[in-house]
Amino acid sequence: MASIDPPKTITLSRGRILDLSQPNFYRDLLTGIATEILHELAEIEKVNLDTLDEEDLQQVIGITQIRLLNELYYSLGQLKCRGLELNIKQAIEDLRDIWNSYIDKTNRTEALKFYVEPADVTKQ
Repeated sequence: MASIDPPKTITLSRGRILDLSQPNFYRDLLTGIATEILHELAEIEKVNLDTLDEEDLQQVIGITQIRLLNELYYSLGQLKCRGLELNIKQAIEDLRDIWNSYIDKTNRTEALKFYVEPADVTKQ
């Protein structure tokens, strides 16, 4: 990680502002992204994921993972523009760990867990 101070806030793609003013801004960033996507997932779950057929469930899983990565890249791009460049591969792995922990803690289906193979991660 660079020695540049992070910005005090960052805005997610749909307008939510994350507070990064605390010393552990990196964890706050990743936790904020995971929390935002969990809120979106809760809206989808009103339909009851258990009633979806396999194809529809796979779409929900795919969209959820895409949203996680999109928010991460969007946020990392904002940090990079402000002179703070983080390791993308490490950020993806850390976000995965936080996300999967939330899935476990909220007793959601294992299918919603985010798996990233090291070969799938490329520098962008």
